[in-house]
Amino acid sequence: MSLEAGKVELKKPTGNLRVWIMVILFLAYMFAFFDRSNVSVLIADGGFTDALGITADKSAQGLLLTAFLLFYGLTCFFIGPVVERFGTRRALAYGLLSWAILMAVLGSTSMMAIFLVCRALLGIGESVLGPSAAKLIKTWFPVHERAKANGAWFIGLMFSQVAAVPLISWWVTLTGWRGSFYILALLGIIPVVITFMFVYDHPAKHPKIAKEELEYITAGTSAEQQNTTKAVVSFEFLKNSSFWLIVTMYCASNAGFWGLTGWLPTYLKATLGFTWAQMGGWGAVPALCGVAAVMGFAPVMDRLNRRAAFVLLSFLGFIAALYVTIVTTSSIVAVVAICFAYSFISVSTVAIWTMLQNLVQSNQVASATGVLNGTAYVFAAFVPYIIGVLYNATSSLSAGFYFLIALMAMSIVAAYPLCKQHL
Repeated sequence: MSLEAGKVELKKPTGNLRVWIMVILFLAYMFAFFDRSNVSVLIADGGFTDALGITADKSAQGLLLTAFLLFYGLTCFFIGPVVERFGTRRALAYGLLSWAILMAVLGSTSMMAIFLVCRALLGIGESVLGPSAAKLIKTWFPVHERAKANGAWFIGLMFSQVAAVPLISWWVTLTGWRGSFYILALLGIIPVVITFMFVYDHPAKHPKIAKEELEYITAGTSAEQQNTTKAVVSFEFLKNSSFWLIVTMYCASNAGFWGLTGWLPTYLKATLGFTWAQMGGWGAVPALCGVAAVMGFAPVMDRLNRRAAFVLLSFLGFIAALYVTIVTTSSIVAVVAICFAYSFISVSTVAIWTMLQNLVQSNQVASATGVLNGTAYVFAAFVPYIIGVLYNATSSLSAGFYFLIALMAMSIVAAYPLCKQHL
């Protein structure tokens, strides 16, 4: 579906409640990825791996990452209709509450089996986030503002990457690895309260929305036949070949993101030889570059309304940057190249989500996002484990990085057919 509506000039409204939706999504993703990132940092800590008995087994360490990703992905296939049925307000708030509870449980155990179960349950609990965010953006934002809106939650994700490594490293130093989980449990209550206070399923249901802002939102989404009534859940998007091309792109993008994110602390500490303090500082830089790239390119993507081209160029850039990381002998060059890789993969993620929201109808977007997330995360779930296996076999992360390059190269063919469409 080509959306020339993205180019319609609309009068700026009075009111900014949709900005608050962006703020809430920013916070939800920030806390979600703090919870996800904690284990990525801790597997570089000998005290944590000794407690679980997995210090010498890199594949078991990768399995902690895979458990979350696999169950997150599997649940995504089914969670879209649940979000449609119960609404984004309740689905998001209760999902957030489950994350906080699981953080407390993880801090109280040293059993690998319980860790794997809790990581799987965390994946199930966090599966509501993607469909809820997509539904809110589809409902609250005109077409020409959606890349910026998606950029807001993605910046929350990346901000957590900026803050997670230094903060969690600091928490581990002060309170031990258990303390880091307890801190996250306490912080996780904040977005639960804010969601119940400010999130509404549709702008028309918000008691404080200005008439002008509601008219602005409605005018900007009228081409998609959006309304305030509950629509019947539809799976028509499954018949659309463009949807499956978008899914293919997101599989590669997600694999690249989690392949880097999951093993970045280990790469900085074990491969480049950084201390905990250095890792905390340098570990934040790639995510900062991702934030800067999204802030810079999201408005451009909205203006040009051809986001598939950005995906294609981003994939090519990621391949080049990761190759430099592998072949360089300089630690500084390696970190700079990783920064570029993060920047490219960040831009591709925002572009892909915006393309999906512009492609499908409002009564399909939560379910479509579930299928997108489910397929991509099930696919990506095995990537950290595969990289761990390759690490065991070669005593290096280079083979794992070549694996990511091969995945990205094969997925470029999915982006090319969509480059001429206004998505």
